[in-house]
Amino acid sequence: MEERLKALKQQIQQRNDMGVRSTYLYKYIADSLRTTENEPVQIRRAKAFANILEEVKLEVLPYELIAGSMLGMCPVYEERMTEEEQEKKSVQTIENYRKEKAENKNLDGSIVFEEGHAKSFEDDFTSKKSRWSLMSRVHHDASIEFKDLQKQIALMEERYAGCKDLEPYEIGRELERAFKIPYAAEDKKLYNELPWFVGNHLNLNYGRALQKGLLQMKDEIISRLGSSSDPEKSEYYEAARIAVDAVIRFIKRYADELDLHSQNTNVTEERSRELKRMADICRKISEKPAKSFYEAVQLTWMLHIIANIQGGSALSFGRLDQYLYPYFKKDTEEGRITYSEAKELVGCLWLKVNEPKMRTVQSVTLGGITPDGKDAANELTRICLQTAKDAGMPYPNVGLRVNRLNPDWIYEEALETIKAGCGQPMLLNDEIWITNMKKLGYPEDQANDYYNMGCVEIMIPGKQPNWGVTEAIAFPVLIEEVMRKWGAGEIKIRSFDEFMDAYLQEMDIAIEADRQEALQKKANMTERCYDPFSSVLIDGCLEHGKDMLQGGSECPVHWSVYAYGIGTAADSLCAVKKFVFDDQKVTLEQMKDALEADFEGYEELRAMLDRMTPAYGNGLEEVDSIADKVLTHFSKSVFELNHNSEKDKYVSTLFGYFFHIYHGEIVGATPNGRHKGEPFSDSMGPGQGKDVKGPTRLLHSVIRLNDDYITGGYALNYKLNPAFLNEEKGRQAAISLLKTYIENRGPQIQVYTTNLDDIKDAQVHPEKHRDLIVRVGGYCEFFVNLDRVLQNEIIARTMYGEG
Repeated sequence: MEERLKALKQQIQQRNDMGVRSTYLYKYIADSLRTTENEPVQIRRAKAFANILEEVKLEVLPYELIAGSMLGMCPVYEERMTEEEQEKKSVQTIENYRKEKAENKNLDGSIVFEEGHAKSFEDDFTSKKSRWSLMSRVHHDASIEFKDLQKQIALMEERYAGCKDLEPYEIGRELERAFKIPYAAEDKKLYNELPWFVGNHLNLNYGRALQKGLLQMKDEIISRLGSSSDPEKSEYYEAARIAVDAVIRFIKRYADELDLHSQNTNVTEERSRELKRMADICRKISEKPAKSFYEAVQLTWMLHIIANIQGGSALSFGRLDQYLYPYFKKDTEEGRITYSEAKELVGCLWLKVNEPKMRTVQSVTLGGITPDGKDAANELTRICLQTAKDAGMPYPNVGLRVNRLNPDWIYEEALETIKAGCGQPMLLNDEIWITNMKKLGYPEDQANDYYNMGCVEIMIPGKQPNWGVTEAIAFPVLIEEVMRKWGAGEIKIRSFDEFMDAYLQEMDIAIEADRQEALQKKANMTERCYDPFSSVLIDGCLEHGKDMLQGGSECPVHWSVYAYGIGTAADSLCAVKKFVFDDQKVTLEQMKDALEADFEGYEELRAMLDRMTPAYGNGLEEVDSIADKVLTHFSKSVFELNHNSEKDKYVSTLFGYFFHIYHGEIVGATPNGRHKGEPFSDSMGPGQGKDVKGPTRLLHSVIRLNDDYITGGYALNYKLNPAFLNEEKGRQAAISLLKTYIENRGPQIQVYTTNLDDIKDAQVHPEKHRDLIVRVGGYCEFFVNLDRVLQNEIIARTMYGEG
């Protein structure tokens, strides 16, 4: 890694380690809203966005070549609590909660919003029964550091051990809700009442902005505004004009700031020249199209950081190696930039994604094929993979699209990057995703152009509004509901086929509930939620004269029906089939009683279920066929929701983020011998440590499953011993395994290398392993930034390539 990038990485990590950060977001928005009280919501929204860009302090980091940062928006929170103060507040919080529970027997800890409330992504999940902050990356608006929160959780779990009125997850949930920065109540009230809703979990069309330039886009908006006779469209265009004007002014402000830094007597002459060049580039791209690779990278980053500054999260660069490649190719061919200079610019962008408060799971997609069906892998693809390897950071989350047209070096470079221990890239199978996007109704050029948003979610770049989120379906939880209804006499079960039918009926109920949730969320957003900045960069909005959140986008919303835990569910269903109905070693009544008792008094039964149940991930037909039945019913049922949907699309997403912990903590025991509160299997993976027959058998189980209707995303984690890749024989074996998996219709796989001794030691001595990265769900994170329960789950996963 070049010296500049090493120094920049150190600067960024130092800032990440400075402590908790607050945000000026609520203040800047509220300050504007107080002055626009009687104006239309869409105009108020645009003016508040403009005020953010006008007020935010501009930061310039040493060593960087790309300007633009969140740091001015998010100062270090100065109100520090001592350990004693934290513990006192923790005890008071738990005591108050215990009292509340004693007074209200129906209290389950969830937060109920007023009817019609348009919930943000974070609102959606922090309101649930379980806890949310399982990693520091999403420890939003916290008043204490994540490590301190973890310590308080451990202290309270020890203090209240044995209390029958408290579950461990309740302690964590209540503490994470208690330790929040006390922002001005009136500011947050105005923020929520507008409501402030932003483009998140999407890709903005940066490529169009590079080609046209902001001034031409502004002129187009003004022209449409002048010719519009529709008041609603005119309002949209006026909001768009305000937003683009604000962006132009913001970039010009950065040019002025860079000029000031260049005149600082503390900087070297060389750094002064760099800063002046950066200022000149920012001044140019504030209005004009990008003409060079440097300008293209800078404008891409500036638009991306603006989207983050206004509160966006899980923002994707989309197919970065495609829309930046023409600039790279022209500059390198004409001698204006060297390969190493281009790589240094990409490296700066890569590292800056990891600055403090850059929210969650920024992503990028590489490789694949072009919209017209040609191989899309190029030299910039290679540079991005090498940069991911050299940077050694968890973000951006890299999706590498692979297919038969790609050159051989794609797998070689991918494995070298994986070997570096950064957890990147995941592989996405073009054959699966392009085919299934076409089934959803997308034309071939759009299907060919898909990208992974955030973690693994599949979308069309630059043409869709926010990814639609509904309640995740934990496959194992449905078994609990079947047992409850059977025990209550609501259903009859006399065979495994009847048990399975009841299970699939519960799945249908859960899927319909998600559809209803999507319809309600859409209704809550109608004529209330706007994002003029993001809408300018989403195709279709200018043409239709509508905000993307009001139906203006060229492509529809994808409402994701998430599901995960197929390993735990398949094993549990197989256990019911084998031990209750086939071998008749236990009655259904005994199984129900054992699960409700969390196997207390049923230790021998649990040992039998845990050790003798055929487990998914070992290539065993008897359990894999059950997994296939579960997956096929789920994905086909979700797909069929589209028959009655006018525009929006419903997609099946086989991915659990960290919900396998999140839901596992609140759910009882399962028939595969899993105890109450323990994690479910993650995403499409097997039960932790249950895949004992080797890597080929695991992948054989996966490719047995029907992928015909999977349209939203898919995550399969694959943990590999780094020592396996140290020799050429091991590297070639890994490449062969991955190629075979993809050629046999494996939808997705994310390989990461982890030394088991290192991650165990990292739990004891986190300060020694600051840069240790692991795959969690469909994303990577520094191991030391994870909740201990999540760390333990990752340790428990099977590691291949040992011995």
